[in-house]
Amino acid sequence: MTFQNIFFNSQAAVVVFFVLSGFVLSPSFFNKSINVRELAGFYVRRFFRIVPLLAVVTALSFFYVKSAFSTWKVPFANSWFDGVLAHDVPLSASILVKCFVGMNSALVPQNWTIACELLVALILPFLVKACTGRLWLAVLTFIIATALSFIAADGGGKSLPVVYAVDFVVGILTFRILQSHDKRYSDVFFYAAVIGLVGARNMLEVLTGQVDLPFNDPLLSLVEAIFAAVIIYGLATKNHMSRLLSVRWLVWLGDISFGIYLVHFLVIVIVARLMTSFLLPYSLPTQTFLMLIPVLAVSLAAAYFAFRFIEIPFNDLGKSLQRRVRTALSRG
Repeated sequence: MTFQNIFFNSQAAVVVFFVLSGFVLSPSFFNKSINVRELAGFYVRRFFRIVPLLAVVTALSFFYVKSAFSTWKVPFANSWFDGVLAHDVPLSASILVKCFVGMNSALVPQNWTIACELLVALILPFLVKACTGRLWLAVLTFIIATALSFIAADGGGKSLPVVYAVDFVVGILTFRILQSHDKRYSDVFFYAAVIGLVGARNMLEVLTGQVDLPFNDPLLSLVEAIFAAVIIYGLATKNHMSRLLSVRWLVWLGDISFGIYLVHFLVIVIVARLMTSFLLPYSLPTQTFLMLIPVLAVSLAAAYFAFRFIEIPFNDLGKSLQRRVRTALSRG
C-alpha cells in the first residue's frame, strides 16, 4: 500500500491539477474588473476548453458499454476493474446528459474532477478578486474555503467541489505571491516539496494514527495543496527543474495531458479485453507490465489525435466566441 501511495498517488495528482488550475486562471481577472462582459467571455472559453473533448470521450464510452465487446470477461480482473464502464450500465436520459457535461461519472469515471473544475469555475473570478485584493480579504477567503472543506468532507460526491475549492484558492494565492515577489528559492525547497507531496498521505497516517485515509480527506488535500503550491511557484520562477521540464517532448506531453486523463480508463478496459488470452499464462505483475505498453501507446496516440483535431479547433472556437461575446455585451 505504501508503494502505491507514493508512486500511484492519484489523489495528489488531482490536488496538483486543481491548484494549477487556480494558478493559471488567475491572470484572467488579476487587476481586471469583474463585469458581465468579462464573466460571460470567461465562462464561454472555459466551456469550450473542457466540454467538447469530454463529450467525445463520453460518446465513445457510451458505445462501448452498449456493445457486446464490453461483456467479454477478464479473468484476472478484480471487483474494481469489473465496475469500470460495466456493460449496459443503467443510463436514464438525465444521467446521460449529466455525463456529457461532466456532472455524472457513469461513463467517464474521473468526471467528478471535471465537475469540480466546472462548478468552481463559476465562482473562480470572484475568488481571484478576493485573493488578489487586500491581504486581510485574501487570508479570510483562504480561512473560509478551508473551513468549508472540512465541513463538507462527509457530504458525499455532491460536496466535492466545496471540499476541493480550497485547492483553487491556494493556486490563486500562489499566483499573488509570484506577482508580488517573483524571487527564486533554493532548489532544495523544491525537491523537499516534491517529497512532501508524494509522501503526504503516509506522513499524515503516521501522525494521526489513521490507517488508509479517505481519498477525499480535507486535511490531506490541504497539505498536498501547499506542497503543490511550492512546486508550482518554483517552476514559475524558472528553477533548475523548470528548465529540465521545458524539453520539447515533455511540453508535448503537457499539451496532450488532458486527453490522456480523459481517455485512459476507456483504453485500459478495451486493451485488457483484447489481450486476455495472451495475458492469462502470466503472473499478475507480468500482466500489468505487458498491458502498460499498449495502454500507454494507445492513450498517447488517442490524446494526440484529440488535441490536434478536437481540443485545438474548439479552443480556437472558444476564443473567437469569447471575443464576440465581449464585443456584443460592450455594445449594449
